[in-house]
Amino acid sequence: MMQAVISDRVKQVHPDKVQGKDLRIVPISGVSTIEPNYRLLDKETLPSVRVTEISSSGSVPELKVENLLDSYVYLMDGQELVGAKQNRILNTDVLVPAKATIHIPVSCVEQGRWSYKSQLFSPGKTASHRTRSAKAERVRMSMKRTGRHDADQGAVWNEVAASLDHVCASSDTSALADAYRHKDKELRRFRDSLKMPEEAVGLAVFHGNDFRGLDLFDRHSTLVYFWESLVDSYALDWLGAQVQSPEAGTAAMDEVTSVMQEAASGTWEQFRAPGEGEDLRLDHPKYAGSALTWQGRTVIHLQLFPKGPMPQPEQDRQARERRLPRIQRTYGDLGGTIIC
Repeated sequence: MMQAVISDRVKQVHPDKVQGKDLRIVPISGVSTIEPNYRLLDKETLPSVRVTEISSSGSVPELKVENLLDSYVYLMDGQELVGAKQNRILNTDVLVPAKATIHIPVSCVEQGRWSYKSQLFSPGKTASHRTRSAKAERVRMSMKRTGRHDADQGAVWNEVAASLDHVCASSDTSALADAYRHKDKELRRFRDSLKMPEEAVGLAVFHGNDFRGLDLFDRHSTLVYFWESLVDSYALDWLGAQVQSPEAGTAAMDEVTSVMQEAASGTWEQFRAPGEGEDLRLDHPKYAGSALTWQGRTVIHLQLFPKGPMPQPEQDRQARERRLPRIQRTYGDLGGTIIC
């Protein structure tokens, strides 16, 4: 049954025209659904959706969400929450019930701060592609072993450090947000070159000919909300990296269809979600992935990534070697981070 809901959704969508030259975006268009009725964390809902530390002392792997609305609130896997004692990212998709308070599993993406900046969290960017792709399989294995959405905090910190290092950014608190701030002009320029189709409900990303990942939502409005941060999450790691000349765009479009169909026919394991809905995890030799479904008939979010170690672009490797003697890093209570 769980496989069927994924397969049904894949049949409702199709890849659109490829955009971009080396870092290539393939919008995925199709039918939008209207159920379940949910809201997103934005300026309009923030006064009624309170995301806080679970207590005054806080707990790194957990946050509290109090939803005062009469509708669900959807939080995306990898979505950054900024503020309170340190910035975090979601370890899984969460559909917060109406008029409910729940705890959500998170990972820290700001290792060098553990003091209040604000009482409430607000939405930030999205975890970088390197973190999103790697933690998908780590969380699945954690769910199988312990039933917990554990992304391996140490690994996440290493990935944040790699992202800061990759863009040669400085951060007093080892914050992922500083990597995005450092590359803001380049990221904005790339985003402005793209156009999201009116019926788009997802996107797939290629670096040259290599598939890097895809996100598929249940409706266009959700993609509109996450489009910028998702595009940036890939661009942070891959924009400007050396690549062989890609094949024709139709090859990428065909591969998007193939990836979705192959993943849909794979083995999907169901686990307990932190909020409403079903938490599905893909067990597949080639792809890591997850999906949040609702009542066994709506795929709110599907994410897929190729398995394997994160490739390191050649010029990234060379830059790392050139600046290695000048790199200094300290973490946590020892101080901040200086890179380059």
